[in-house]
Amino acid sequence: MITELLKIEALPTTTADQVMEAAATVNSFVQKQDGFINAELIKAIEGNTWYFIYHIENFEKVKAVGEKIRGMKLFGVFMPLIVPGSMSVSFYSHMNKWPANA
Repeated sequence: MITELLKIEALPTTTADQVMEAAATVNSFVQKQDGFINAELIKAIEGNTWYFIYHIENFEKVKAVGEKIRGMKLFGVFMPLIVPGSMSVSFYSHMNKWPANA
């Protein structure tokens, strides 16, 4: 499993509702893609930094989803909402998971 971590810094004028609406647009597409496992959206307690966390079956499927998103310019919905140049993405390999009551 691959974890994709996408970070954005929303403009001071951007509301949480605007980010959530844009996220819903992107997520409605990503959830239908081959290899999608789950996703979540988190926000830093202080400031206006947001993280999208996607879990995808393998890196080949991550790349395929990324190509489709770039081709559709799907993240364009975020561009008016974020600090220019603040979007970054990183990928991580799943190594282990511990149960909640361990």
